[in-house]
Amino acid sequence: MNLKNIETDRRGFTPKLALDFSSLIEKQAKPVYERMGLMIPVITSSTVVFFIEHKTASLLDIARYLDIPHQLASQRVKALLKRNVICAYKDTSDKRKTNYQLTEFGIEQGNILMDYLDKADFVFEELNNELGLDLKSLLTLLNKSFEITTLEQRVFRGE
Repeated sequence: MNLKNIETDRRGFTPKLALDFSSLIEKQAKPVYERMGLMIPVITSSTVVFFIEHKTASLLDIARYLDIPHQLASQRVKALLKRNVICAYKDTSDKRKTNYQLTEFGIEQGNILMDYLDKADFVFEELNNELGLDLKSLLTLLNKSFEITTLEQRVFRGE
């Protein structure tokens, strides 16, 4: 028996398919980003959008808003700092706190990213029509459902 067939035949492997899809989209987005002139790692896109919307933020602000671990927010910030997309500065009211904001280059990258997102919106709208379902709504409902009733609660229901 082939493990790949077991994975794709078993509904219990649905989360793996979601991860596979996420990895596939990230991999396919890289050449699109390059072609459009985006120099940011695909994984940092939501962080850049956060800065477009909020202008300035600390690591804690980023982690909370994006609902990601502090360490992941730190990794994304480091990647953006390295590429001069954001800059760091000390908070005037609390010298222990570091805030970040987009650089001029970061603003340019943000504009390109927003152009990409407009194109991606169209692509996923076409895909929704092709498949006959709304992927964003489906994924949103799926996340909410597992926030309300966790996998552990579902697996051990009735015990």
